[in-house]
Formats: sequence, structure tokens, C-alpha cells
Amino acid sequence: MSERSGYQHHIHVFRGVAIIGIVIAHTIPSLDWSQAPLIGRIADALANQSSIFFFFIAGYLFQHLSARFVFKSYLKQKFLTVISPYIILSVPALVIFTLFVQRTGISASFYEMPLWGQIGFFLITGKHLAPLWFVPTISLFYLAAPLLLWVDRRAPRLYWLILPLLLLSTYLGRDGQLGPIDKAIYLLPAYLLGMAFSHYKETALVLVARWWWLLLPVVLVAGAALVLELPQPPHYHFPMKMAGCLLLVYVLYKHHHVFGRRLDYVAEVSFGIFFIHAYFISAIKIATVYLVEGSVYKGVGGDVIPGGIFMLLIYAGAVLFLSTLSIWVAKKVLGKYSRRIIGA
Repeated sequence: MSERSGYQHHIHVFRGVAIIGIVIAHTIPSLDWSQAPLIGRIADALANQSSIFFFFIAGYLFQHLSARFVFKSYLKQKFLTVISPYIILSVPALVIFTLFVQRTGISASFYEMPLWGQIGFFLITGKHLAPLWFVPTISLFYLAAPLLLWVDRRAPRLYWLILPLLLLSTYLGRDGQLGPIDKAIYLLPAYLLGMAFSHYKETALVLVARWWWLLLPVVLVAGAALVLELPQPPHYHFPMKMAGCLLLVYVLYKHHHVFGRRLDYVAEVSFGIFFIHAYFISAIKIATVYLVEGSVYKGVGGDVIPGGIFMLLIYAGAVLFLSTLSIWVAKKVLGKYSRRIIGA
């Protein structure tokens, strides 16, 4: 099929790029950047909050595939391929952080709750494993699918709300007392931007081609603000990644052939990588702390390897390789049930 009417290979490649960014972002805190703080801040500015890319892609694909939308079937499919693996792959973290180790960043009073309350809180918020906040948040978009589709089909002019919502997200940031709701509000303009880009594919590509010179300074200025650690709000990651979404989609549309099929498998199993990569980050951290310090990692610190571009690529590459290999093996073993168990 052509890029215009069917399979969107540039979006598929974008999914691969996004998951690599997410793995790198979650690897950065595992390294000691005290001897290279500037490089650490630059890497963090580039990779952190690459989940914004994922929400843009999710919105794009939701609109692109919406012609045969049936809400009941849609929710069933999302339960089987997102919620089910989320629950299954959460089990190790839930066991560890309710029965053996207290989760860092959680108040001590949390562990005065009954076990079922702790498990319920973790599953609703995704706080049992750092990347898993994504699932409770994206689930709110699944529930809002009929309303989002109504906007796309009946009132596409409402896409102009992306602009004030972008400003709101830039001011508020993604963290707040309401957990997934705060994050959903923060990421709503990214999801809508993906939908709008898909709705107006040809026009959107022409506009980005014409106005890229305005988008690029947004990325550079916001990135510089992050590297210089300017006070927040505004939360510079959001405008940086939103402008980055538009630029990357256009560049990949024009040049995705440069990647060929090299990122296809990573993109195909990207959701599975999202689910499990934090386990491998923790496993490598436990191993390196033991090898370097001769002690058992207790959930705090653990950044015993000096940070640098080379070491970051090695560390993140190892996490990505082990995650992808594990998913490949699991898919071979689980067959047609793999998406329901590992999300890939």
C-alpha cells in the first residue's frame, strides 16, 4: 500500500525512534554524571519525555484506523493487548514493592494500607514501575475515544484547541495530585496533534515543509532552557517535543527509507519493550552495584558507572537488546497469545 492510503511506514519508524528515546531517558539516571554534567543534561533534554512522541503516534494511528471504529470492540481489543499485559507484567514489581521492598518516592503511610489497597493504588497510578504510568494514562484516552472521534468527524475545527492546551500543558507540567488525570491533561494536546496530523495528512506535511524554520528554533530554545536548568514553569520539554513531533514526522516521511527495515522489529514490539525495559535497567543496576561496590543494590542511588555518551549508548543498547531478545523468545513460546501477555 502507498504511504498516503495505507500502511504508514514513516510512522512505524517513528515508533521505533520513540521507544529508543524512552529507553535512553530511563537509562540516564543509572549513570553517574558528576564528571560530565553538561553531557548528562543534553542527553536528558533530548531523550526525556519521549513518551510525548508515543502519545502523538497513538493519536495519529487512532485517527488513521478509525474508519471501522466500534467502541465495544475497541475497548475489548485494548483490554486484551494493553490492560492484560499491563497486569501480568506488573506482577513481579507488585510482589517486590508490596512484600519485600518499600518503593522509593512513596510515603511511609502507604505501607499501612492493606495489601489489596497497595496493589490497587499501584495499578491505578502505575507507580510500581517508573514507565508504567503510561497505561493508566492512555486508558483515559481509550475511554474518551467516542468523544475524540466525534471531534474528528463532526467538529474538526476544535483541533484549534491544541494551541491553548499546549500553553496550558507547558505551564502545568505532567505531575500533580491527580496522577493519571494530570498526565492525561498534560498529554491531551500531543494526542490531538497526532489525530489532527493524520486527519489533514497532506496539508500538515506541506505546512511543516513551509514552516520548519519556525519549529526548529522552538526545539533549540526549549532544549537550551533545559540544559541551562532555567526555572520551571514553563515546562520546556513539552513545546520541545511537540515541535519535535512535527519535524520528525516530516523528516521520516521524506527519508524513512534511510532506515530501511532496520527499525521495523523494534517498532513492532515497542509496546512490549515499554512494558519490560525497566526490569532490565534494574537488573543491570543490581549487577553493576555488586561488581563495583560489592554490595546489594537497595533501591536508592546505584549510579556507580561514570556517565558519558559512549557508556550511555552501551547501557541503553544493552537494555534495548535484552528487552527485544526477551520479547522475541516470548513470542516464539507464546505464539498467538503473546500480545495478551507481553503486549507484543
